[in-house]
Amino acid sequence: MQILAAGAARGAGPGPLLYAGALPAKILLIDEALEKIVDQVPLNTGVPQALRWSYDRKKIFAFTRRQSGIEVVDLASRKVTNHFVLNDGNRRVQLGNSTPDPEDRLLYATITVAVKHSDRFEIEKPRFAVIDLAQRKITRTADLPMIDGRPAGEGGLRVSPDGKFLYSFADNVRIFDTTDFKLVETIELSKPLYPGMERISMNPRDDPNEPPGTVTGIFQSTDPIVHRSIFGIARFDLTRRTFEFTPVGPVATAGMGDLRVAPDGKTGYAVAFQGAVGNRRCEFWVFDMPTRKVVRKVEFDGPVNFGYTLSGNGQQIYLHGTSPYLEIYDAATLRRRKIIELNEDLTGGILVAPRSAAR
Repeated sequence: MQILAAGAARGAGPGPLLYAGALPAKILLIDEALEKIVDQVPLNTGVPQALRWSYDRKKIFAFTRRQSGIEVVDLASRKVTNHFVLNDGNRRVQLGNSTPDPEDRLLYATITVAVKHSDRFEIEKPRFAVIDLAQRKITRTADLPMIDGRPAGEGGLRVSPDGKFLYSFADNVRIFDTTDFKLVETIELSKPLYPGMERISMNPRDDPNEPPGTVTGIFQSTDPIVHRSIFGIARFDLTRRTFEFTPVGPVATAGMGDLRVAPDGKTGYAVAFQGAVGNRRCEFWVFDMPTRKVVRKVEFDGPVNFGYTLSGNGQQIYLHGTSPYLEIYDAATLRRRKIIELNEDLTGGILVAPRSAAR
């Protein structure tokens, strides 16, 4: 296996950028065309645990673990423009899912607070939280409603384009009023939407190419008779509160990752896992998005733990984990083209954006 240094390039000019969280406390900027690190943004509050797009796609929110820190990175200046921590004294805040409002003034999140006493930790009930980025603190909280003994807002979160409603994606889609977090509607995915469908689960992905107010992803369901697993592609319109589910076929895998869609919207990619532990096999699955069909499957050597990201032009697939390597697969052939050695251990996922967004 040949490993090429990060400085090796294909002779191309600057291209879209990858933003990758890395140790000890920074975000790496990796040029896709030059295939090397071209800059880095040091963080103030610790190691980045996760990176998330702002609503306008001109900023990145970096979430750090040690003090539950939040940092706002401006893509144009490549600098941190705001940072703060949520921990306060003996109160330790664990952030769950989060999503920005359409004006990027607020973050809506789920939190769990642990209060440290001299002899114990007191764990408070899970809550919704509103984080004001200008005030740099949590300004409002509300208890998560309990349904069937479980918190109702623990799934992936999205805010409607008008900022009035918060969507939570889990076993059902629940819609909350952002002013008081009252549950206003439940889209019961457990009710049959087509013959043979019983339950659905899906999680919204963070895709810069997806139109605002739209959520597209892979769902899984089971039929009510023999409980056979079925998977398909779902799309939600957060403005109209409409949704469509297209079943693709039976689930014959041990698991499947998130759907990644090319910028032209015609081709989607996912990773499916067969078997477990030492016998696990990894496959790329290619979807024709207009027809919602699997058109190709190719097995590949996958690391033990990894994520995957589609390049800005949709022509490459990146495999990444916590190692200092970035594996590059050609999206057309689904074969590994090279491995970039970054000399930096990665931490919290990768985001990709066009160069125009970073100027």
